[in-house]
Amino acid sequence: MTFRLATAFVLALTVIAPAQAQTVYRKDVPAGVATPTGGTFSIDFPVAYMDSEMRADDPPAPPAIIRLLTGMNSDRVRFSASEMPMIVQNAKPMESFMEATKQRPGAVVSDMQRESHDGIEILAFSLADASGGYFFRVERANNIQYMQVIQFPETERAQATAVRDDFFGSFKITKP
Repeated sequence: MTFRLATAFVLALTVIAPAQAQTVYRKDVPAGVATPTGGTFSIDFPVAYMDSEMRADDPPAPPAIIRLLTGMNSDRVRFSASEMPMIVQNAKPMESFMEATKQRPGAVVSDMQRESHDGIEILAFSLADASGGYFFRVERANNIQYMQVIQFPETERAQATAVRDDFFGSFKITKP
């Protein structure tokens, strides 16, 4: 299954880590409030979703664990939400992810918003390229990076836009 740009960091992790494993905890979970197995967040998923985890081991460092919820509707609008612990000393600014996405052929970034409150850093932006459109929201809190993504064919932009605020707005950190 390709998660494309939404999980580029997962793919990068698999390239640099010598051993990795993916575990699927649940499949075809009905739409509703979702929390990944072992995760620290909840979000209201508008579609049925899958709950999985990607683990990469690179001793002596502790394992890198990415928890991912993802699902797609019949119009090929994909919703994803993930969390990944940050290695603070190696953490790049959130904008570096946005800058990397702009390197795709024909990519255009727009609607960039940056905010900070209560110890939470947030970056949101839109991206359009030859493969379609994306809405990203990246949050950092408690040394964890959270990412919510809506990925869609350009023909479904209005549908994705109509649910963006509700999807992103339903995100809650449930455990410090």
